[in-house]
Amino acid sequence: MFTGRSESKLLSWREFRSNLNSWPEDIDSVANMWAKAPISHSYLTYEDTKKWPDAWALINDSVYCDISIALGMFYTLYYSSYDKKETIQIEHYQLLKEHRTLNLVSLEGGKYMLNYHVGRPVNILQLDFLPTPRYVLTAQDLPIKN
Repeated sequence: MFTGRSESKLLSWREFRSNLNSWPEDIDSVANMWAKAPISHSYLTYEDTKKWPDAWALINDSVYCDISIALGMFYTLYYSSYDKKETIQIEHYQLLKEHRTLNLVSLEGGKYMLNYHVGRPVNILQLDFLPTPRYVLTAQDLPIKN
């Protein structure tokens, strides 16, 4: 899904999404698949979310910083058979003491968090400490096509 011509990437992504039908087990599959995305340097910023790509442009462009990987996970779940779409959020955290940021995909009120550990979801209740997110985005904030 991350290499090849535009058409093949988009078809692979569509096929992956259409095979997601066993929830919540498939949340692991989404985390696993996006762990294979090639990492690039800064591509998206929270200061300009209106310029973020829609799902098809994101897959076609194949530029994956930490934010765009979270966005790709969001889009993958949103355009799949996942029946709790209204709970999906992208949350941006700044961990000042650790000098790092987190771009997480929160599902079902934090029951599942993607992009905290590469390739696997975590339950927010299992985390020692997570500050209040600096940014929280829902489908209403993103270029979603129905």
